[in-house]
Amino acid sequence: MQPELHTHADIYSKQFPTFGRPKVIGYIGLENLMFAKCVQNKKVQFDLNLHSEKAIRKPNDRDVKLDDLSYFLVQNETRLDFPLETQLNNCKIFCYRGLMTCVACTPYENREPWKIVAILHKGNIYLCARDTEEKLIQKRNMTEQDQKFTSWGYKFEQYMLSEHPDSEPNPDVPVDETKEFSLVLTTNLNQHTIVYGAEMDGIRCDKSSGPPAPDAERGAEEIINYLSDKEFVELKTNRHIQFARQETSFKRFKTKKWWCQSFLVGIDTILCGFRDDNGIVEELKVFPVRELAKMSERFWKPNVCFNFLDTFFTFVKRCLSRKIKHLHGEQGLKNLQMLPMISLLLEWKPGMPVMVSENYAYEDDPIFPQYFLDNYRKSL
Repeated sequence: MQPELHTHADIYSKQFPTFGRPKVIGYIGLENLMFAKCVQNKKVQFDLNLHSEKAIRKPNDRDVKLDDLSYFLVQNETRLDFPLETQLNNCKIFCYRGLMTCVACTPYENREPWKIVAILHKGNIYLCARDTEEKLIQKRNMTEQDQKFTSWGYKFEQYMLSEHPDSEPNPDVPVDETKEFSLVLTTNLNQHTIVYGAEMDGIRCDKSSGPPAPDAERGAEEIINYLSDKEFVELKTNRHIQFARQETSFKRFKTKKWWCQSFLVGIDTILCGFRDDNGIVEELKVFPVRELAKMSERFWKPNVCFNFLDTFFTFVKRCLSRKIKHLHGEQGLKNLQMLPMISLLLEWKPGMPVMVSENYAYEDDPIFPQYFLDNYRKSL
């Protein structure tokens, strides 16, 4: 019988698990690093439709695999010098922040199913979200209005962020939605060591004259020290809250995701632009991340989210162990570095437990670029 993981919130209501403050170990797209000079409650008039007809759109059918993280790992393998683990429990877990947010919110989710591939490769565990059938249909049927909502978020960032700490934002140009800056971080959740990429909006420079931008010609360690010392801010947009049901929806759904996203990368402040139905932002409001859970405690609890995330990682390792023993016997668990790639598919639908399938074929849906397979830990 295949193992299952139950998701009911009551199961995970014990105290908050041990979670270390995330440590920056790298970056992707330094040329796209941005800065926020205005992080305050304020009345504004931002037209999110400005130059929308000329915007460079991010494809809505984009398939997020592990390309960026894979290239980062190859390029920084010597510098990072990750040890070769021999015990499955000690294997590092590599993924993106979005996957962890999705998993952590599962005990309170009642609408969006998910599908995740887990791969053991040369002693590391890689997790990658895949599109469900529902998501593929949603992408195919994405309306012009859906695209507009997505683009408004990028335009809001353009109103709030500038390329240098001492310059002003310039929204009077079309947005390039494909530009991204990401941090690569590591932390521990109980006994699990996680390495993950996370797209970041910008560095706060509203409390002082502003930190100088990092020189891309400097060494990686110097740039990482610079980034580690800075406070990032998360930018969001939301429709004006006018009715009780809108406030309930905001606290039940939005705050949970916002809190998870920010907490996972050590962000303390979210700045939200509240807009009308025509895409005009009229108010900026600052949300301290620690306050989100307090204002929404009727609907969700942080300890439940992170206890489930911890249990999910344990479940993945248990399922991989089961498959290794089935294919290679107990001896396989003592020789992880030399095992061929081991893969699983984990699926969840609202109201159901997490199900695992051992029949996932990597060749039918590869999540790594060939460059990574050819070069990472080449000596093994």
